[in-house]
Amino acid sequence: MHKNIAIDEELLDEFVAIIEEHEDDLIYDYKGKENQILLKSPLVRKLATFIHEHLESEEYTLKDIVKAYIRAAFELSDNAVVINKSGHIFIKIIDETVQQKVDEKDKNTVKNRYNGVNEDELKSFYTEFFDDEENSEFFQEVAQEFVTTYLLKKKISNEEYEQYVFSYIHKIILNKFLEIYDDDENFFLGFAGYVFRIHFKEVFELIAELILDEVAIANPVITDFLSYYTHDILVINGTKYKIPPIEAENGLRWTIPSMLSVVKIHTKTKHTIKALTQKRDKLKKEVERFYVNGLSPIKSNERLQTKKHALDTKIEKLTFQLNRFNEKLEKATEALNIKNIKEEIYFIKEKLRELRVSREDIVKKTVKQQELIKYISLQKELDSINRKLQREKKTLEQNAEAYSSIRKALAKALISKKTPLKKEKPAAS
Repeated sequence: MHKNIAIDEELLDEFVAIIEEHEDDLIYDYKGKENQILLKSPLVRKLATFIHEHLESEEYTLKDIVKAYIRAAFELSDNAVVINKSGHIFIKIIDETVQQKVDEKDKNTVKNRYNGVNEDELKSFYTEFFDDEENSEFFQEVAQEFVTTYLLKKKISNEEYEQYVFSYIHKIILNKFLEIYDDDENFFLGFAGYVFRIHFKEVFELIAELILDEVAIANPVITDFLSYYTHDILVINGTKYKIPPIEAENGLRWTIPSMLSVVKIHTKTKHTIKALTQKRDKLKKEVERFYVNGLSPIKSNERLQTKKHALDTKIEKLTFQLNRFNEKLEKATEALNIKNIKEEIYFIKEKLRELRVSREDIVKKTVKQQELIKYISLQKELDSINRKLQREKKTLEQNAEAYSSIRKALAKALISKKTPLKKEKPAAS
């Protein structure tokens, strides 16, 4: 439920006045939807500053109070969603025609799949706010939390797993949404269910992958958990049950020993690739530090040496000319001739000065030998790591088909539940 924050009516009037004064920062019918409103970040900052200056609370955060006053200012129902995102505040108004009240008797049925929220509204919210790039690690984190919390720490039984796995994952997704969007669970309970449904297979394949990581290190908790799926039939409380097998599409059944060799190679190679990639990226940054205008220091030095050689040739020619003119000056007797020679000498000396400045600039830009040695050493190490990476990736690729078969088979088993077998009728006498 929303936080029960008391609203001061006089402050609310001033709060509304600020909103009205800054209507340029208010977008009704946001993204073409009549039930959506966006308060741009400049307006949000003004409203937050106003609340900060006029209200103090040890019980509630500034964000909570601003939201409460926004709800009051726009006279929003409890169904409305108010979220902070990138400094803006987004309002989605959900009326009774969109969110149906779920009867108590239907709480755990299909009717309560999305907490009564219309699926079109959930799809719209998902498209607009659940950015794939921004939330690329979301389901990895969901899977990790489930495996860590319920399989490794709580060590739940296979029976508890089958009974509650979907609700446990739903709860993890819900809590993550409440952290991201900072709103109550009224709307997000349904949204979590919607997101879980459309990413159902992805979540369980990620869980399967994390379980296989534990298999690779022979974690006894996980080995014990998986041993359940290696049985064909189990008798539980006098009833025979068919246990979902870890079975590939081609009918091959995977056992823990047969999985182990494949998974060990895959996991070890995967971790090696990750470590090598991190080392490679670090080395690349160190190597790039030596680059000059996009060129390696060796290439840069080669270009600079070519320019320096051209300048040296020009300096040599002009020096020769200068010496000739100095000799002429010594022999000259006529005043006009002396003046012309002196002008030529002055021009050559200026040109030589410019060329020597350019040459000195090139010398300064040239990467020193000590730095070149360091660059070459780093480049060799980088080349070596790249070769190792290629080898490891090839190993992973060779192992990929078998590993994928295990992961998909395990994910399918994890989604399934044991089924009771019909008792055979006794033969007629």
